[in-house]
Amino acid sequence: MPEIRALRRITETIENASVLDRAVDFDTKIVRAVARPKALRQLLHGVPFGHPLHPLMVQVPLGAWLSSAVLDLVPNRGNRKASRHLVGVGIVAAGAASAAGFVDWSELDREQRRTGWVHAVVNGTALTLYGLSWMQRRRGNHAAGRLLGFAGLTVVSAGGYLGGHLSYRQRGGVSRAGEVPFDA
Repeated sequence: MPEIRALRRITETIENASVLDRAVDFDTKIVRAVARPKALRQLLHGVPFGHPLHPLMVQVPLGAWLSSAVLDLVPNRGNRKASRHLVGVGIVAAGAASAAGFVDWSELDREQRRTGWVHAVVNGTALTLYGLSWMQRRRGNHAAGRLLGFAGLTVVSAGGYLGGHLSYRQRGGVSRAGEVPFDA
């Protein structure tokens, strides 16, 4: 089956968007300064584990948010609290996954960093939606919490698409000889 041309145009536009370079360069400097200690960088790159940490870590927030969405689709008043807790778990876990992702991202080439930067902005938007969802649920406004959760799931799916593009099409962070990428 051929690739959807509109999606390819979007990703190529992002890869070539030099207008992003000032923000990308600024954020790269910040990440490199914060993750300056070699031991921290290697931990977040996943060196002790033998492969990058970010792809593993994103499973927790995504799994929590998908599980919350399933509970939100099942009409059971008892699911409300569990769904809110799952949204909260996803929010907390997203922070750790983001830290690992940012450290990997800071080592990529320019086109990959452009894609990764947009990936991070999109996922940050999803995280904001989930934060608002959690707050609405906490206040007892479950309908708004569910809607914000479904919006967050839609947005994080778009972010996941960009992350997949970065990994599989652009080969960001893929090692050539089986070693952990970025093992400096």
